[in-house]
Amino acid sequence: MTESVLNVMPLEKGFSVATLIKAVKVIIQTQTNGYIQLKTIAGEEWWLDFRVGQLLWAGGGQHRFRRWQRLLKIHCPDLPPSEVRLREAELFDNWEYVALSMLVRRQQLHREIAIAIIQSTLSEVLFDVCQAVGNLSQVAHTTDRQSRLAQPLALFSSTSLFYSVKTELEAWQETALGKLSPNLSPLIIDNQRLKQCTQPRTYQILKQLLHGNRSLRELSQMTGRELPAFSRMLARYIERGIATLNPIDDLASPYAPMAQKVPLQVAKKLPLIFCIDDSPQVGYLMEEALRPAGYRCISIQDSIQALAQIIRHRPDMIFLDLIMPVANGYEICKQVRRVKAFQKIPIVILTGNDGLVDRMRAKAVGATDFMAKPVDPIKVIEMVRLQLAKLDHEVEVN
Repeated sequence: MTESVLNVMPLEKGFSVATLIKAVKVIIQTQTNGYIQLKTIAGEEWWLDFRVGQLLWAGGGQHRFRRWQRLLKIHCPDLPPSEVRLREAELFDNWEYVALSMLVRRQQLHREIAIAIIQSTLSEVLFDVCQAVGNLSQVAHTTDRQSRLAQPLALFSSTSLFYSVKTELEAWQETALGKLSPNLSPLIIDNQRLKQCTQPRTYQILKQLLHGNRSLRELSQMTGRELPAFSRMLARYIERGIATLNPIDDLASPYAPMAQKVPLQVAKKLPLIFCIDDSPQVGYLMEEALRPAGYRCISIQDSIQALAQIIRHRPDMIFLDLIMPVANGYEICKQVRRVKAFQKIPIVILTGNDGLVDRMRAKAVGATDFMAKPVDPIKVIEMVRLQLAKLDHEVEVN
């Protein structure tokens, strides 16, 4: 396929979100099929693919691969991003879209989930473009009316998407951090003052989260808070000089040298640890602690789906929150122990209320051990090694 010729639009002074939305609508309705390329003065670049006058994909930006991995975790937590690979030896603008299409064809991903990831990607890219509208240096589009994506999974109205994005952007701009990008990363710079002005539990949580290696968007997802609400909580520490916001690099591309990756066949043999907790923050912390230590980890927030996921994946060990809505830890532990194949699997209860009554009740339904919250990554790894070693010893003895 020959390279498409781009028609560069002149950007008038005072180019705003309203004029950007109008320009995008005119392009996709006039050209029918094609894509739009947007660049900032600093060199940041996005692209919007459209077909039959509607949007179907968006990509690019500062955190292309952070966004990809985060959205996979949100919508399909049991599918590790490292297992999503294509035959192509290089990346291209719509690599993620092709990967989603492939997963749907192979029945590794429900079509509805793939569409949800696409819609989230479109919304996030449009949010970033709208926020950076004052710094745009180029808006260009194809004129050959050819689509780069032959078989779209779904099509989206630009009017509906932009309306939703404008609402989100206005809510973000009303916060104290509203002029900054949610792709920035918070970092504690005065640990002593943070300890003095927060409750011990809050201090421990913030200390674990604010290492300057996660974006505001990632932390919002981890804590289960909407982005504006999370930023309002964080703003008071930034305003007082206790924390700061810094740029953070994107993650490595899916085509990093294979020598740096664990082969898929080997990865599937690594011990699988489940974390069943309605807090996304706990799940993220577990994953980030266990994966570098040589374990696979799947976090589940929906307690109703816990037993079905356990039967499907057959984990080697389970961390189980005690207090969850609908089905609590006692009930899930009891259900797991009723399955013959899981009668010896280590089940470690996570609890913020380490009382004697809770311990006795959990032991009665088959819990193996306990771990206090907030989660300590070092203690998590120690617990996993201890329990798996005990399990291996029992197998050898029997």
